[in-house]
Amino acid sequence: MKLILFTGINCPKCPNARKLVRQAAKELGWIEGKDFVEKLIDGQDLKTPSITELEGNKLHVVSSEDEITKDNVPAAIGGKDLTVEALMYQIASTPSIVINERAVFKGEVPSKDELLKEIKKVEE
Repeated sequence: MKLILFTGINCPKCPNARKLVRQAAKELGWIEGKDFVEKLIDGQDLKTPSITELEGNKLHVVSSEDEITKDNVPAAIGGKDLTVEALMYQIASTPSIVINERAVFKGEVPSKDELLKEIKKVEE
């Protein structure tokens, strides 16, 4: 199981998506960087590693999943243009959620129940 949350720096819906994904991951016992990851589509101008503040919350910006540790969560992959990767999933808006290589939610924030339902479908 692998979940990718694609977000944007100035996206008004993305703070809620960040919170939702991390709440669901916590309930499922998932580990950030291993079971799920956030990728900033437009984070190519951010230095890595660094700490940036988005919507009043601190976010550790790293260049790869391997750099995410318990000490630097919440984290997001940035420092590079991830537009092409997002387009591979036919994602053109944020926030978007990919579960096991399939874009399940595009440009929307689902409810926690909707997200957990989609995750359970893939696990079956």
